[in-house]
Amino acid sequence: MNRVTVMGVGNDLLSDEGIGVHVIKAMEGRQLPDGVGIVNGWVAGIDLIEEIANTERLLIIDAIDGGDRPGTVYRFGAEEVDVMINHHKTSLHQIDLFETLRLARFLGCCPETVIIGIQPRDIDWGTEPSPLLASMIPRIVDLVMDEIRTFRS
Repeated sequence: MNRVTVMGVGNDLLSDEGIGVHVIKAMEGRQLPDGVGIVNGWVAGIDLIEEIANTERLLIIDAIDGGDRPGTVYRFGAEEVDVMINHHKTSLHQIDLFETLRLARFLGCCPETVIIGIQPRDIDWGTEPSPLLASMIPRIVDLVMDEIRTFRS
């Protein structure tokens, strides 16, 4: 069981929609503190329930369409998921992942959760993020590392 799990989600066949997957790939070679694991969640939803239940703290990285300028970074908690689901669609796979978080909360196995979302520029076919989001990956990794330090303190 990881104390902290960093989970990147998204469809890496749709350019910026896969930003969470690309961030996880960038982190794979990094030295992480003990008790921190990384998971590439792709577009899986309910299949991630075991990963979610088996961690104390969860950090999710995903493309989030909040209607802002491309590259805008959002940060919110699992408790805000209900509001997002009820008001507007934010991700191509939102229902699966966010419904899974709601299920985990219902079952009493949802860890402390932080979601870092990045406003996409392009969600057309393509296996690489747009140049804008690609240039942001090191910054997003730094944000993730800051969150890990916050979780661990």
